[in-house]
Amino acid sequence: MWSALAGGDGEVLLRSERVRVVAPSPYHALRAIVLDATSEPELTVREAVDAVLQHNEVGRRVIEDAGGRLDFAPHGFEERFRFPVMVRDPGSTAEDSRPARDASTIAVTEPEDLAVAERIMFAVFPPARVAAEMSGRIQPPRVLGIDGWHVWLTHRSGVPAGAAFTYHDGESVGVYQVATLPEHRGNGVARATMAAVLDRYRDVPVTLTATDHGRPLYERIGFRTVDAAIWWVPRAHADPNG
Repeated sequence: MWSALAGGDGEVLLRSERVRVVAPSPYHALRAIVLDATSEPELTVREAVDAVLQHNEVGRRVIEDAGGRLDFAPHGFEERFRFPVMVRDPGSTAEDSRPARDASTIAVTEPEDLAVAERIMFAVFPPARVAAEMSGRIQPPRVLGIDGWHVWLTHRSGVPAGAAFTYHDGESVGVYQVATLPEHRGNGVARATMAAVLDRYRDVPVTLTATDHGRPLYERIGFRTVDAAIWWVPRAHADPNG
């Protein structure tokens, strides 16, 4: 997903069998993504650490270990986040994946709706402070043309209330930033968003990393925990926004 976004304003800094390092845009953290933590773990750690530390000019840097198997603490990093990694298998049944009665979700196709969805994601997952205006930076209009990328917008009683985005890499679908505005929480908005996603992708695995708050919902709609993802940041550059 980050590599797809880097195809515009950003760049892929390292592409190996073990690690991919991307700078998606000037408004996102530089990310070292662990692809293979088991074949040559020492080499994987060295590649990720060297790639991140050599970019001291970047204020926000993170190593993402989706399996949580590697220890970067001896190399000057600290654990910043730990999330359960969850998957919904193709054809899974769920206790309750129906949308809320007064909520409706669309896959965004127009820049105006994209801007609304982006504002909702900003409100719930505020990015780190930067000098530039952030509108159109996290979900730039070009994402509407990226193969496999979809942004979802949910209305409740006709009012924008929730959003998320997904990326299909050809094998599975990742779900990101499932956001509900505070005044609409507890009314099935996130469930409506996820129902639309799962309806579209019935025949492929769907994955996400969950917060403790969101995990019960995902379990009710057929997700199961398969791992724990850990995000590591350099100790001198710990940023609560990742």
